Amino acid sequence: MKNKMNKGTSSEYLPDDIRRNWPDWVAGARIEVGLSGGLDSVVLLHLLAALRGQFDFTLQAVHVHHGLNEKADEWVAFCEELCSRLSVPLRVEYAHINRQSKLGIEAAARKERYRVFSDGRCDIVALAHHQDDQVETFMLAALRGGGLRALAAMPETRPLTPKITIWRPLLHYSREQLEHYADKHGLDYVEDSSNQDSMFLRNWVRHKGLPIWRERLPYLDKHIAGSVRALQDELALLDEVVQQDFDMICEDGFFDLTRWKRLSVSRRRQQLLHYSKLNDLGVPTPAGLADFARVLETKRSVSAEWPLPKGKIYAYRDRLFALENGWDGACLWSDKSRNHSGRLKNLLEKNNFTLERNSLGLGEEVLNNECIIRAANAEDVIRTAVGHKSVWKVLQEYKVPPFMRKHWPVVVDTQNRCMAIANIVVSVHYASLNGFIPYFDKFNRFILEPKKR
Repeated sequence: MKNKMNKGTSSEYLPDDIRRNWPDWVAGARIEVGLSGGLDSVVLLHLLAALRGQFDFTLQAVHVHHGLNEKADEWVAFCEELCSRLSVPLRVEYAHINRQSKLGIEAAARKERYRVFSDGRCDIVALAHHQDDQVETFMLAALRGGGLRALAAMPETRPLTPKITIWRPLLHYSREQLEHYADKHGLDYVEDSSNQDSMFLRNWVRHKGLPIWRERLPYLDKHIAGSVRALQDELALLDEVVQQDFDMICEDGFFDLTRWKRLSVSRRRQQLLHYSKLNDLGVPTPAGLADFARVLETKRSVSAEWPLPKGKIYAYRDRLFALENGWDGACLWSDKSRNHSGRLKNLLEKNNFTLERNSLGLGEEVLNNECIIRAANAEDVIRTAVGHKSVWKVLQEYKVPPFMRKHWPVVVDTQNRCMAIANIVVSVHYASLNGFIPYFDKFNRFILEPKKR
């Protein structure tokens, strides 16, 4: 049986209730509603359109055409007509969903939607998730063995990008309330037939699992909503502790494993999860996380690597380094299909280098010469005040991690003689007082000794 609506939050009072609880931080924002055309998003768009005259915000909508349903084109037309009637600008984005994706069709479609939402055309993305969705999300997390973060379900607000916030203003209202609101205002909406397909676990929970549990426990939704609020409070506390630990570990500007080892085992693992998430490297497996933590805990000054879905984390000389897949795409000089020779000053600018003053550096005359930029190799040598030294040896002395050495940029003349090692040193044969050293800023964090700026 369905829960009865409380008088204070019935469909009759829905606009007033949202008006009373209108958040101050929305003032002046550009709000974009994720509009599928279904009941929930139609109600949300209608509500916000009615409130925009009272509050300081601009309103627009976005519809993502997934191409997964035979009526997808009809849904576009419906959303266009609805937005026209409400005088709300609408953009329609066409997404390509890989039906063979390992994520599954639902997750792949969701990923595409959020990619569209995060493209920076608004300050707030308003989504129409409601209390029934929250209950389903909690149950799915429990059925799949989720931890605290999964069981805490959906927050009312969360950052989508550094500049865009997701906002779910209907999260405390039931689908029944939204249905009554739509009936009262004569709102039409589309029905997605796939929402009835119990092959998808969420639909099975919605149509078969929850009705049985609600019949046995009439206040099930209320109890789960209370549990979710409690879990979200506990998650907020956990996040505070994780951030405090992370600030301590990175006090010197890098992930310090010596400081990391001062934490308890549970807090250490939370830090590895946090570091992976912070660098957008994907969700690790529990076994992979435990194994990497064990290696770091049992060995001193360990060199190790942790493969993740979207990159790797390396340990070297008591530090961690995170590198996403394809990071070497920034190393333009490593692309052998491109021409990396030319007037040095122009070549450096083309490859995103800067020139930094150095007590001994390249002079203006050298910067105007024909040169080559490429990655260092084991045969390279550079001339020093006391003879010649292997470039590889110089990189070792500056404690450049092994995984970076083969990518390190060097400048060579047309005879393939090393003129400079980027960020580090210039050959005495080409050096001038108060000259310049080629500098690739993203690589500076990999020079561990001596300390660089």
